[in-house]
Amino acid sequence: MIKYLLLPFFLLIAFCSAGRVQLSKQDVRGQVFRPFMLVDPLTARSLLDNDFESGTEDPWYDSSPNTVHWVVEDYSAPAANYPPPTPLNGTKYLRATRNEELSPGLLILRTVVFTALPGDVISFGFWIRSKYTGGNTLDLVVFMDGVETTLLALSSYSTSVNFEWRRMSTPILGESFTQPTDVTLIFYAYCGGDVNDAIAIDDIVVESNPGFKSSSSENKPAVKGAKMHQQV
Repeated sequence: MIKYLLLPFFLLIAFCSAGRVQLSKQDVRGQVFRPFMLVDPLTARSLLDNDFESGTEDPWYDSSPNTVHWVVEDYSAPAANYPPPTPLNGTKYLRATRNEELSPGLLILRTVVFTALPGDVISFGFWIRSKYTGGNTLDLVVFMDGVETTLLALSSYSTSVNFEWRRMSTPILGESFTQPTDVTLIFYAYCGGDVNDAIAIDDIVVESNPGFKSSSSENKPAVKGAKMHQQV
């Protein structure tokens, strides 16, 4: 009798398990819902430009796992103990913001999935400073087909004497790509716990430039191929 009563229960469990879709680590990290996530990938491409003057990072979004997060900051009212150099444009930018104890940690800023076109280039302004040379990191990564590949690694600019915004550009797809491709762009950063540690991003622009070449060979990853980042 008990066996027959339990049969529907086990059938229900089997049905639910069969319909469950396993999430990759990439999916888990991107589960935070935003209204712009409903936009189709091709439309999403046209929305990626952001100078943060609106006070929001949309359609980029913060998925940092710990106590350090990307927060839109105004130059006239910095949340940290000291402001960055004067922004190249406007007064707002995105800054790595720590808690009152200045706890260090990993930061992640990502896009929704969008359709990158052959020749697409991303450019952005950044400022990175640390007590020790190379103490903080800022990498731009493209994710496609289950693989993360580093486009730019900028830790060499992290010094105690860096009080300058710089602008960097790089193609999103390699030269071998001839068709539109769905990708995600991700900024990985690490901000330390010293009072001098700081990272900021501003004026992100994605545009088509088929003849563009990487702006500087020194920005290429030291290790060939994909560079692995901490998975959360």
